Amino acid sequence: MFERLLLADDLRSNISHLSTCLPGKHLGVKKVILCHAINPPKDMSLDQGFVSRIEAELEERAKALGAGGLECRVELVRGEPGRAILELAEKHNVSMIVMGSHHRGGLRGSLIGSVSYSILHETVRPTFLLRMGASESAGSSTDKTCSRHILYPTDFSETAEEAFLLLERIATAYKAQVTLFHVHDKARIDPYLRHMLPEFDREDKERLKRLKEHLEANGSGPCSFQVSYGVPAQRILQLANSGEFSLVVMGCQGRGFIPEIYLGSTANAVARCGEIPVIFVPRRRQGIGW
Repeated sequence: MFERLLLADDLRSNISHLSTCLPGKHLGVKKVILCHAINPPKDMSLDQGFVSRIEAELEERAKALGAGGLECRVELVRGEPGRAILELAEKHNVSMIVMGSHHRGGLRGSLIGSVSYSILHETVRPTFLLRMGASESAGSSTDKTCSRHILYPTDFSETAEEAFLLLERIATAYKAQVTLFHVHDKARIDPYLRHMLPEFDREDKERLKRLKEHLEANGSGPCSFQVSYGVPAQRILQLANSGEFSLVVMGCQGRGFIPEIYLGSTANAVARCGEIPVIFVPRRRQGIGW
C-alpha cells in the first residue's frame, strides 16, 4: 500500500524519534527516501564542505532507518524547501510524504512550521504530519505507537471516504482501536434546520454504526462512534487533544483557489493546532496510488 515513503528530514530531530510513527512493513513499505532541502540565497554559492557534511549526516540517519529492515536512500535537494520536496515526491511517485512539525505553541497556537504548512496546502498525496514534541516523548521506536487509538473525523464526503479506506488498512494491520466522529455543523444547521437535528443525528449515527461494523468485521481493534454538534474544527480539536488518541486520520480538500482553504477550514485548524500526529488524505488523483 505504501511501497515508497518520502521522509522530509530537517535534521533537527533524533532520527529514532522521527521514525517512531513511520509506517512499516505491515503496510507494505519497502523503500524510504530520506530527503533534506537546502535553500541558499541566489547570490551565494554553497560551500562544498557544508554540503558534504549534510550528505554525511543524512547517510548516517539513513543507516539508522535501514537497521529496521527498510531500504533507505538519501536525496539532498536545493531550492525553496516546500516546492523542492513536492517535486521530489512527484519524481519518485511516492505513496506518502512524512514530515515533522516541532511543537512551538505560542499565542496563535500554531504547532506547524512554514515548510510543513506549504506542503500540506499543495500536495496531492497523503501526508503524515508528525508532532515532534509528542513523538520524542513517546518512548517507543516502533511504528505501532501511532496506531494505538485512532480518531477518524468524517463529514461523509468523497474525500472522507478516501481517508476511511486508508484508515481501514492501518486499523486492520495493527488491530488498532478506532473512534469514528461526526460533527453536525452549527453554521449549516442554525437557525433554519435546528428542528431537523434529531433526524440528522439518527441518520448519521446509523452511518457511523455501519462503518464501525465494517472495520471490526475486517479485523480492526474495538471501534466506537460519537456524534457532536457545534463548530467541527473546535470539536475535533477538543477530542484529538484530550490525551486519549495517538493518531488522527482525516480527509482534506486538496488544492483550491484561496490559500487558507487548500486544506479545507477544518483540516487547516487541525494542522495548525492539533497536538498528535495526523494523516491528511486528499482526493485520489489519476496516476497516484496508495
